[in-house]
Amino acid sequence: KSRRFFGIVSRAERYGATFIADGRDEVLTAVRENLRFGASQIKLMAGGGTSSAYDPVDVTQYTLDEMKAAVEAAEDWGTYVTVHAYTPRAIRRAIEAGVKCIEHGQLLDEETLQLIAKKNIWLSLQNLVEDTPDMDPQRRIKRKPVIVGQEKVWPMAKKYGVKLAWGTDFLFEPELNKMQNAFILRLQKWFTNAEIIKMITQDNCELLQLSGLRSPYPGKLGIVEEGALADLILVDGDPLKNLKLLADPEKNFLLIMKDGQIHKNSLQRH
Repeated sequence: KSRRFFGIVSRAERYGATFIADGRDEVLTAVRENLRFGASQIKLMAGGGTSSAYDPVDVTQYTLDEMKAAVEAAEDWGTYVTVHAYTPRAIRRAIEAGVKCIEHGQLLDEETLQLIAKKNIWLSLQNLVEDTPDMDPQRRIKRKPVIVGQEKVWPMAKKYGVKLAWGTDFLFEPELNKMQNAFILRLQKWFTNAEIIKMITQDNCELLQLSGLRSPYPGKLGIVEEGALADLILVDGDPLKNLKLLADPEKNFLLIMKDGQIHKNSLQRH
């Protein structure tokens, strides 16, 4: 079907990446179907978004019972639920339901950040790209409080010791993927080079390992030892002293190993 009640279905639905599910029974079915398709973890849209056509950023989506249904189904498969959410209301409901990670959260307040820290829940923040010249005017309006909020949330999250993960959210601007390493440098406003490198490697891996046996990665992640997944990058220089080395991987990544297989090796030139 091309439509569900009213309007054209979203691009993500057409790709088979998401389901629209209303009510506990539909949520259980959607989560189980995603897991049967091979999902390593489940992401719920707990609030509005800046890229979607219909839902304002401030709205809360899914009742507590619906969110709990998703968490129960995921836990039955040994994995976890993460939520797309910006506002304290949506995030507090997700926390009560038992989710393990909040994605985005740029509109968080101090009190809710303290709760996230207390509950040892992960916060996967981004430093989102600024508006582009060809961006839809309505999307600009929706994004504005989020762009402003991210400057406040990063330092507050560090202050309260929130478990932080790093992402880019370049999903809707794939042409920006070549810039993703450069965006790491934006974290230098609030973190040391060592803290940043740990976040984008070991800490991100710790979050992914919450998916247990559903993880597609064999071996331990985020650590160099026998039996670990052999994803390694050899950098020409010391990123602890000069983080800008990471922003130009073509030039500065001498060796790239993925799952024990070498995909780039320019050591012979050095």
